[in-house]
Amino acid sequence: MKRRQAIRAIENCACAWVQYGVSIRDLTIAEAIAARNEQARTAEPLPLAELPGLKVSNLPHYSAEIELSQAANKFAFEAANA
Repeated sequence: MKRRQAIRAIENCACAWVQYGVSIRDLTIAEAIAARNEQARTAEPLPLAELPGLKVSNLPHYSAEIELSQAANKFAFEAANA
């Protein structure tokens, strides 16, 4: 396996270094789940202005657009679950 492929497998929580830069091993299912949970826990939280599928700037003049986007998201969610 090439080094780049090994790094990608480690980033995807499929493998772990045995000896850094020399060899890797496959993670068990329990280890992979624990690694993914740790990766998710340490990830940076999304900004408050991000909605699923929509990214809005944090500039002050966008506050009305953010409120409209949130209202539209709430309306669509309620309509889908009615």
